[in-house]
Amino acid sequence: MGKIFIAGAAGNIGSALIDTLGDKAEIVAGVHSPEKGASLDGDCVEPRVCDFGDAESMERAMEGCDRMFLVLPLHERLARYGRVAVDAAKKAGIRYIVRSSAYGASSDAHWRLGREQGMVDQFVEDSKIPFTVLRPNTFMQNFSTFMAPMIRSGVIALPEEEYKVSYIDVRDIAACAARLLLDSAGFEDGFYALTGPRGLTLAEVAETISEAAGVKVAYTPVDEETFIRDLDQAGVPEWNRNMLVSLSRVVKLGMLGNVTQAVEYLTGAPARTFADFAAESAAAWT
Repeated sequence: MGKIFIAGAAGNIGSALIDTLGDKAEIVAGVHSPEKGASLDGDCVEPRVCDFGDAESMERAMEGCDRMFLVLPLHERLARYGRVAVDAAKKAGIRYIVRSSAYGASSDAHWRLGREQGMVDQFVEDSKIPFTVLRPNTFMQNFSTFMAPMIRSGVIALPEEEYKVSYIDVRDIAACAARLLLDSAGFEDGFYALTGPRGLTLAEVAETISEAAGVKVAYTPVDEETFIRDLDQAGVPEWNRNMLVSLSRVVKLGMLGNVTQAVEYLTGAPARTFADFAAESAAAWT
């Protein structure tokens, strides 16, 4: 068994995947800078600097690897980056790809982010390299990272009303990816929608965080215009803002509240609950 190349190794899922794989495999970590590489732990991890926009650097980074985990940054060149990565994988001799996409993604999805993620999934499928596509729902970790300052202010202000989302812990995504990268038999050329064990409204999220962290947090619905204004004031780039607005509209269509058993099917263990995640992450909100 050759080495595993992890694209986006310093991100949420990539770093969780490195932790999950541990010493079970030799890992090449694709990072954007030496500083990012230095932040990664593991005796079996070799950081290699590469750029999603530079096909030659991607191909060089994959040298000596036979499997790839592909997750892409939320950037306006997402689809282009995906095409570059897949083309580089073909030239580098990658023989299996685990692709982390997005819940509800499809090349003909009616919402922008789902369509762009779906285009990359199509590039993977069209490459003729054996693959498995994971399509995870919204990350629980969003609440403990970039949304943490909002929560510490005591309010979750988003335009999602009382619709539910089956949030997933990134460690469960990593566990699914690790299982496939170590043994893909029976799962190749498959697509798996990954969710947490329960759909939650933002009011329920706020209540769970309040109980776990011992703080007072409430959900306050806002209209889309206010949401856009708040994103603009926070300096969110236009493309990212449009993707977030698109995602909130999909939530309000009731499309993200469904629950699957794919995590348990792939790993043998049930998906983590939001309550468990909140208990472990309480320090982020105090």
